[in-house]
Formats: sequence, C-alpha cells, structure tokens
Amino acid sequence: MNYIQFLRQNRIMVLFGIMMTALSSFGQTFLLALYVPFLMEEFTLSNGLISTFYGVATIVSAAVLPKLGKLIDTVPLKQFTLATTALFVISLLFFSFSQAWWYVPIAFFGLRLAGQGLFSHISITSMSRYFEANRGKAISLASLGHPLGQAILPALILIVIGKIGWRESLWLNAALVSVIVTLFTIFVLQPKHLVMEKSTKPEAGDGGGGLDKMRQRDILKSKAFWLLAPNIFFIPFAITGLFFYQFPIVEFKGWNEGVIAGGLTAYALASSLSILTSGPMIDKYSAKTFFPFYLIPYFMALLVIWLVPQSWGMYLYMVLMGLSVGFGSATVAALQVEFFGKKYIGTVRSLFTSIMVLSSAVGPALFGVILDAGLGFDTVFPVTLVMLLLVILQSFRAIPRHSRAKWKYKFRRSRKQ
Repeated sequence: MNYIQFLRQNRIMVLFGIMMTALSSFGQTFLLALYVPFLMEEFTLSNGLISTFYGVATIVSAAVLPKLGKLIDTVPLKQFTLATTALFVISLLFFSFSQAWWYVPIAFFGLRLAGQGLFSHISITSMSRYFEANRGKAISLASLGHPLGQAILPALILIVIGKIGWRESLWLNAALVSVIVTLFTIFVLQPKHLVMEKSTKPEAGDGGGGLDKMRQRDILKSKAFWLLAPNIFFIPFAITGLFFYQFPIVEFKGWNEGVIAGGLTAYALASSLSILTSGPMIDKYSAKTFFPFYLIPYFMALLVIWLVPQSWGMYLYMVLMGLSVGFGSATVAALQVEFFGKKYIGTVRSLFTSIMVLSSAVGPALFGVILDAGLGFDTVFPVTLVMLLLVILQSFRAIPRHSRAKWKYKFRRSRKQ
C-alpha cells in the first residue's frame, strides 16, 4: 500500500496525528522562545533566571509525564485527548494572565507537559497502536506535524504579537487549540476510525520481551530499554542544545545571522522528505534494520558545522540534521512497538517521551556550562561527536543476528570475487 492508498483509507486518523503534533508546537522551545524577550522586559528577568525557570519546568514535566502518559493505555483516546487539551488551554491562558515572575515557571511547566510531552505522545502512540502493516507510514505522516509547525507557526506568531501583543496572542493560541482539537475529537473522530489494523505478519515484540505485565519499572530493567534510551536521549539533547545557541554558533563561525532563517527552512524540508521516505522502508524491512544508521547524517552534520568555514556549511548542516531527525523519529517510534508490543505502548512511550523531554533541558544547560567555562564551540562540537559515535556503535546491537550473519557472508563473498 502506497501513501495515497493509505491516506484514502485512513485520512481521519492521519489528520488527527498531524493535528496533535503540529499543535504541540505551542509547547515547544522554538515557539516559547519568541515570548522570552517580552517576559524578561515585563518582569525584569535575566537570561540566567528565565533559562533556569525553563529548565526546571521542563525537568519537572519530564518527571510527571510517565505517570500521566501511561493512562492512555486505560483511558479511551478521545477522553484522554480532551483532558490533555483542557490542561494545555488552561496553561496558555494562565501564561497570558501572568502578573508576577512566579507565573512564568508554572506556565512553562503546563505548556511543556501538555504540549511538547502529551500532545506528541497522543499522536505517535495512537499511530503505533492502531496500525501494524502500515505503522511506519502512519507514524511518518503524523510526524509531519512537527516540521509543519516549525515552518509556519513562528512567522505567524511574530506577526500576531506585533499586531495585538504577546498576551493577546496567547489567547488566540488557546482558542485555536481548544476549538480545533475539541471539534475534531468530538465530531470527526468516531469509533469506526479507532479500529486496529489487521496484519498478515506476526506482531514483532508482542509480549514485551517476556514481560507478562508491562510496568515502567520492568521496562527500565529490560535490555531493549537500555538499547533505545541513549538514542532517544541524544537527539533532543544535542539538537535542542545547539538550536538554543544557534546565534552564538553563527557568531563563532563569522557568518551573517540571515543564514539561520534559510537553514531552518532547509531543515524543515529535509526532515519532511526524510519522514516520508522512512515510513514505507520501515514497513517493508522493520525499524531494527535502520536503527544504527539514521544518526550517521547527523554525525556528518556536526563535522560540517565544526570544520566548514563557508556560510553554505549552515545549509548543509541543517539538511543533514533534518535527514537524521526525520528518519529517526519514525524509526525509534516503530522500534518501541517492535521491542515491547502495542498493548502497553502508552506506558512504554510515556517513559521514553519523559527521557526526551528531560534531555531537551540537559542539552542547553551542559553546553552553557562548557561555554561559560571559556572552552567554546571548538570543545562543544568534538565532545558531541564523541558522544554520538558511542551511541551509533551501541545501536548496532539492535540488528538481528541473522541480518549481521547475512552481511558478513555477502562481504566475504565479495572479497573472494
């Protein structure tokens, strides 16, 4: 089944997935960062203090996420979505009514938990649970909401803030989220759409690797968790950290700041292309086949941004990074089901999503310590490269033994010829 056929048969579920990932943007760093200058001016906050608020809020949301996220395994999807939407909208409105500095970390917590955490969790978990034979395509299409939000929303939000003010723009954000999600979930998403896709293939990973009952403490003890965790931690850690310091990076390289906007566009396009490419390949070959390789373009991207002096290096860096992020988002999501099965995928994904959210707070903090120590990006880039190399090497353990044996046989045969 190709993408067109799949969309014709499952357009409602695909639209639901894209809607949730795109609207999660209102809790993502790239949009919340637009409000930082206004918060600093209004409440007389320093860069260090507002960064601390943001980091603490993100870490606390990561701690809460596994407890709330696993409820999607027992609470009906529509009810869980509406409850999360209510939390999201309340957080946006609370943010808009900020009267003192202490409103800010509370608002950040609600937005990071509901937006970055639970909205994305709902989207990918539902795609993982309701699809088998076409799971890769479902996850890939739903994941398109992320680059879609990155490409469209920042420019629109800046225009709205300029026209009506930052507080009023948050009212509009809250109205969009509440109206779109509520109407779609109640009136469009029907029980007939929430039917498990039948597959002729046996479901890889069913049984959770020998676990009779899927509990998060059991997941933490499993080999599959420790195989996946470094990858899931690293991408948000490195990319959020480097995105946070993109202006200092441009200054370090001696480039014009205009390359950032063009680079982000290139990143969104490459990520979208990679996402769409990954889906059919995962459905055909399984996610395990690609797990060790999707980070290689990012390794090359870090080499480019470190070593290339010309400004075109920013565009190549963003394209390579987008290829890794796009392919990786679908690969890692599908691999969680292959390892743990789909019955308790909400419990599994909430734990891994918590790691992702936590790592997005650690990255900027660690890179900031390195930079504050006066070591500079000539230390940041090689340190990140070494960490990434170790993650790539350990990822090869995910490839099935028979696949490795087949590769060795073909390699030896080619050498003899």
